[in-house]
Amino acid sequence: MRLSGPQALSIVGGLVRARGPLDQFPSHALRRVALLDPRSRTPLDDALCVVMRAPRSYTGDDVVELSCHGSPALLRMIVKLARERGARLAEPGEFTRRAFLNGRIDLTRAEAVALMIGARTERAVTLAARALAGELGTRVERLRSELLDVIAGLEVALDFPDEQVGLASGQAWSDVTRLAAGVDEMLALTDRARAIHQGVTVVLAGAPNAGKSTLLNALLGADRAIVSPVPGTTRDIVEGTIALGGIPVVLRDTAGIGPTTDAIEAEGVRRTLKAIDDSDLVLLIIDGSAAPDARVLEVARQRSCLVVRTKSDLPADDGARAIPDALEVSALTGTGIATLLDHLGSEITQRVSPDDDAGLFVTTLRQREVLESLR
Repeated sequence: MRLSGPQALSIVGGLVRARGPLDQFPSHALRRVALLDPRSRTPLDDALCVVMRAPRSYTGDDVVELSCHGSPALLRMIVKLARERGARLAEPGEFTRRAFLNGRIDLTRAEAVALMIGARTERAVTLAARALAGELGTRVERLRSELLDVIAGLEVALDFPDEQVGLASGQAWSDVTRLAAGVDEMLALTDRARAIHQGVTVVLAGAPNAGKSTLLNALLGADRAIVSPVPGTTRDIVEGTIALGGIPVVLRDTAGIGPTTDAIEAEGVRRTLKAIDDSDLVLLIIDGSAAPDARVLEVARQRSCLVVRTKSDLPADDGARAIPDALEVSALTGTGIATLLDHLGSEITQRVSPDDDAGLFVTTLRQREVLESLR
């Protein structure tokens, strides 16, 4: 449990018994304390306590951290006692907000904390750690410093036109152009950084009963979608997430594309077509044991798709077999699933994320908008 603020020492001081008063504890030193109920002085737990005095703490205020045994009931008791002595529950992100307001971290590092907490893959953790270490802040500060140098040089040249001092207009233009190119380079990689943190969306689309739901379950390694031999079982979008190449991949199983007189199924088809438009990649699912549906093939003509021919354990239809560059899988037996995952991972890596993350700095919409305003 962490308390931060001017009263942190006095609040915790009334809850512990130790060798000497809490306000005399050395800063950043681990001490063993006994937690007590201040009303009855009944022992509650044997705990460890660290005092971090302002301004040498995460928030810049006095901070006290208590490490207790992991009983939820015990923690609730301690929180209740602390609140009775004047503490309150922190708002989401409040410790980091205080750190920013007290000048302990800049805004890019504050945003990196949220990225670290929300990271879903090891690659996202690494990228967030670099931002937390200040890489983006350092680069932005360097950009700011160079822009100020250009401005100062121009102001000197304007104030003393006869002295031949300051910065010539040609040199200033060259410097600004170079800095703008650096901003463009950072912006060009924002989609890749976004993909590492937020993930990419892959839609499984195809005719009713083509095996989309069964394939989704096989890719996820879990029974996420309901599977039935009855066409039209999936009417709403069902999704699950896997990680490929350090990138979160959201797989979305959709309603089958095909003619229908049912209003609910028609709405499901409409949502499928919208999901296709909004997706980063489409897995076009073709039933390998049946003739391909014309409406499904039209999807492949309208946008780039990774074609997957399912039910390879059944006799193949000649029309389905004739579709070029299709990956054959059997979700029932598992044949081809590993190959499909390899192809899917390669496709995602080529489209949205290089192996080298060295240039991936900008990770939030706010950061992107700020850089775009510089152009």
